[in-house]
Amino acid sequence: MKNVRLTIATGLLAGALTLPGIAVMADDDDHDHDRGRGHGHKHGHFHIPPGHLPRAGLCRIWIPGRPPGHQPPPGDCRMLSRQVPRGAYLIGGGDRRWSYDDVHYHHSRGEVFDARGYFRRQEIRNDIREVRQAQQELREDQRQLQKNRDELNKDRAELRKDIRNGAGRKEIAQDRWEIREDRQKLAGSRREVRQSQNKLDAARDELRDDLRRR
Repeated sequence: MKNVRLTIATGLLAGALTLPGIAVMADDDDHDHDRGRGHGHKHGHFHIPPGHLPRAGLCRIWIPGRPPGHQPPPGDCRMLSRQVPRGAYLIGGGDRRWSYDDVHYHHSRGEVFDARGYFRRQEIRNDIREVRQAQQELREDQRQLQKNRDELNKDRAELRKDIRNGAGRKEIAQDRWEIREDRQKLAGSRREVRQSQNKLDAARDELRDDLRRR
């Protein structure tokens, strides 16, 4: 398989993600959605018993409808990728699967089907999606935190105004109750922001690790 062309993640992970060298597998990802990765999973709704999945580093050809005990044996992924018949799938560790069209797309372009590299790119894409999701959750929590701060400041100003205007005890007590409630909401929002930040940090670390292992 050709080397994956990487594009720096300025546009993809702008802002919160500031990892040097983080990149997106744009070309292969586009091909996967157009005809590759999505095709095999979308149409591959069949169950493979765990005992018949190939061990790590190996693959096996799986023909839907054929009994598990009559399936071809596991072997080298690159070699088997050239032997996948129409309607069959190439199965990798963890029940990863590719259709006939997936593997023959690469061979038709004179490329070598690299299952291990394919797995790694999938992991990195998943990491990037998790980072994006964590970033969004953090932004939403930060917006809610600011909203609660504004509400607290508003209720404090209202209390000061009522005291200056000689409001009754009941009204002042209500203002103070609202302030206590605002403080509780604010404390909850701060906890959520910390949790979201921790989740984002963990997602970044996972992405760093997978990029280093490429």
